Formats: sequence, C-alpha cells, structure tokens
Amino acid sequence: MEKSDKYPHREIGERLRAIRRLTGLSAKDFAAECGFGETQYANWESGYRRPLPENAAVLVDKFGVTMDFIYLGRDTTLPYNLRRELSSSPSDSGQRKSNGRPDS
Repeated sequence: MEKSDKYPHREIGERLRAIRRLTGLSAKDFAAECGFGETQYANWESGYRRPLPENAAVLVDKFGVTMDFIYLGRDTTLPYNLRRELSSSPSDSGQRKSNGRPDS
C-alpha cells in the first residue's frame, strides 16, 4: 500500500473508525466519550495524524483493544470476541490484517 503524504496514518485511522463503529457513536460523540477534542479525533480517524500513546491508552482501557492493534494492525492480540466483532464489522477498506505484521 502506498501512503499518502497528506494522510500518512490512514491505516491507524481505519482501525480507529472500526472501533468507533462498534460503539455505534458518531465521531463527535465518540471523541467526547473518550475525552478527546472533536478536531483532534477527526485528524486521527482521517489518518492525517496519529494518536499519542497516552491517547491510545484511553482506547485500550475503554474498549479492550491493544496498542498492537491500534498502531500495527495486529488483531491476534485482541480478545477473541472483540476480534470477531471487528472482523465482521463493515470497514471502508474491507481489509484487515491478522498475520501479526504491521500494515505497510
């Protein structure tokens, strides 16, 4: 996959979007629920920026995802039921890596 200069963290954004969709919340409500700014979260979900580890830790604590999943796309480290939900939820890309290797 080629990374866009404007959206260098697109894969992270896709995973954040998948987590948010599982909650059924809008981006605005999800950001508020997690204590993030709306614009800040929109930049992460679009792939324009990526969350700092302390921000990703909020998602880890609230939703049971892992840092490996957020940053590297490793879904094998997720609890089985969460991995199953994420793999069956619709995504814009239709792609999900489960081979333990980072998205590239």
